[in-house]
Amino acid sequence: MDKKIVVIAELFEGRIQPATPEVIAFARLLQGMDPRELHMIVAGQGVESAARELAFRSGFDVTALEGEGLDPYSAEAFKEALVPLLADRKPKYICLPHTARGCDLAPGLAVALDAACITAVEGLQEVEGSVTFLRSLFKGKVIMEVASETETTVLTVLPGAFRKMDHAAGREGDLEVLHTDCAPRRTKPLGPGAAGVEQLNLSEAEVIVSAGKGVGKEENLELIRQLAELFPKAAIGGSRLVCDLGWLGYQHQIGITGKTVSPRLYIACGISGAIQHVSGMQDSQCIVAINKDPHAAIFRVADYIIVDDLLTFIPLLIETCRLSQPSP
Repeated sequence: MDKKIVVIAELFEGRIQPATPEVIAFARLLQGMDPRELHMIVAGQGVESAARELAFRSGFDVTALEGEGLDPYSAEAFKEALVPLLADRKPKYICLPHTARGCDLAPGLAVALDAACITAVEGLQEVEGSVTFLRSLFKGKVIMEVASETETTVLTVLPGAFRKMDHAAGREGDLEVLHTDCAPRRTKPLGPGAAGVEQLNLSEAEVIVSAGKGVGKEENLELIRQLAELFPKAAIGGSRLVCDLGWLGYQHQIGITGKTVSPRLYIACGISGAIQHVSGMQDSQCIVAINKDPHAAIFRVADYIIVDDLLTFIPLLIETCRLSQPSP
């Protein structure tokens, strides 16, 4: 069948990344609205094993594109290797995760293929026989509908927006292995670097108190720390903006480009609730959101909502909790 739906899988050190099964789920939903054959491409060095696993789990036919020049990842080499393959097969949709790598690669593919590029897709719907894609604006307060008017469309799919599906029952996808000598020529990828190590471990914390820009200034993070100290096994988290400002290190960042967490209790302090952050914490068992904006998007996923100024509410909460604790 012409004009397929193609998923470009994301691997790291040979391992399938969590965003890839979510893009597979998105592609299946897209197929339900626009029936087309599904296909997947896995690019890198030594990816045949992962490609075979994806063919089994998804039921998609998979192309493993092998090349020494594709490891470590380089947008230059990946684009050079993928564009001829995609141009030859003329897909209708090309789907990638909206991760750092996907955001790096998608625009270049779109330009080279004369395709539209729609990023951070978090929903889709059928309107008068055509598919439109949904994405957030203004920190989740506005949902925009986008329709493509080109023959090919490159889509980046927001992590956390689509729940990954179990492996497909029935047929196992066919595996095709191709080789490429494409390699970066104008850039020199150095590979991933180790992040700074810190004692706290967000993935093991039972309680996470997370700060957004609404805390006002870096000095006010002391209130966040004091609140976290009220709980055993607690850690401090933050939105991307707080980390970009340098108020917290990036090891504290929660969201698409940070960590995904699911603590027993998540307290969001001054966080607007953009989907990029929510996708990293929405599976928490209990979410408490504190924000003075009554229309903050974070309230959509919160179990308990507090509309108040952080600088007023948190000191009162800390004082109340300390007074209720038994004396030693």
